[in-house]
Amino acid sequence: MGRDMNHENQVAVRLMNNDFTFARRFLDNVIADPGNTVIPLFCMNNYISLFIYESHKALKQIDPARATQLEYDNSDVIERVRHTVKLFKDAAPDKGIVGVATYFEELLAASRTYFLSSVWLPLARRWVKDLGVWSYRGRLVTTTQVASFYLGAEPQEVGDPESLGQSFKAVAESQGGYVADFLGVQPWQGPPTFVDAMDLDEIENKDVKFAEYFEGTFDPAFDEGLVGALAAFRCALNFCDVMLSGDASADSAEAVFKIKYVTLYHVLASLEELKKHYVADLNARSLGILDAILSNSTTGLMLARNSAGLRNTLIHYRPAAKAAALLSLNLPLCGLVEAYVPGYDFPTLSQEVDEHTVRVAELFEEWARG
Repeated sequence: MGRDMNHENQVAVRLMNNDFTFARRFLDNVIADPGNTVIPLFCMNNYISLFIYESHKALKQIDPARATQLEYDNSDVIERVRHTVKLFKDAAPDKGIVGVATYFEELLAASRTYFLSSVWLPLARRWVKDLGVWSYRGRLVTTTQVASFYLGAEPQEVGDPESLGQSFKAVAESQGGYVADFLGVQPWQGPPTFVDAMDLDEIENKDVKFAEYFEGTFDPAFDEGLVGALAAFRCALNFCDVMLSGDASADSAEAVFKIKYVTLYHVLASLEELKKHYVADLNARSLGILDAILSNSTTGLMLARNSAGLRNTLIHYRPAAKAAALLSLNLPLCGLVEAYVPGYDFPTLSQEVDEHTVRVAELFEEWARG
């Protein structure tokens, strides 16, 4: 960290360093047991991409020379994956509710075409399974659709798994290289992450028919594309609840908080958009569950306009100049919680976010199970 770096930029670099030390310890788990950690890696992929894309973008302003040194390959895919964190809140013209639902519909269509192509007997095609699902401790954590979404795959790539696998490998190498280069000589090893707390044998996989597996889930007003998109919300919440929450290391606390906070915010904001869009079509059960989630006081706190500074700094790293005087390199998250959320400090807000993650994940499970 340069001596001439101002306080705001020192805060930004401190926040980046925290994310990447967590990411590197997680990747150390993956490297140690690559055969059994594929699903946790799929679940973490968009967050690692978020760290990389946003840190590099910030460094272009803070330290252009270092940003140049950290230039990475497959930047287009990593940027696309980073934006999947936004769910329905992406402002791009081809995103939002309609765009994301259409994308999931196209993914499913490509998957069906691929699986049907392997069946030569036409009568047998009605029984062909077109979706892989993975659960942990009985909770859905990813599907072939959801994994493709968080890997930044294009629908046409789903029909060529070998090529998609090679693409993911190349992106993973770019991600690992960036993490290593960012931290330099700091050791890879460190305190345990959530992977150490998992029983990886409890990850279960089965192939299903999409129409049967998701029959009766969510709301009759939703088409297959939207159901697939909501499955991504469900998986993200379950990942935070039954996987990430197992990380009790103090060294992980800030990164775990960030991932949960950002995930919850985008799920909650997206559900708010969903309700507005479909309110006239939703049945009473759906409205009841959405109201239970959206009317909660913690939801209100997280969606409040005056909380935007916390969320923006967690994501983009660079704090607003007017908040810099309230921040300290020696506080958890440099004091961002205290600066942006009156009446809270890091421990109290972290506990509330933990509790709300459990609450929203369980309500989402109730909604999804029909």
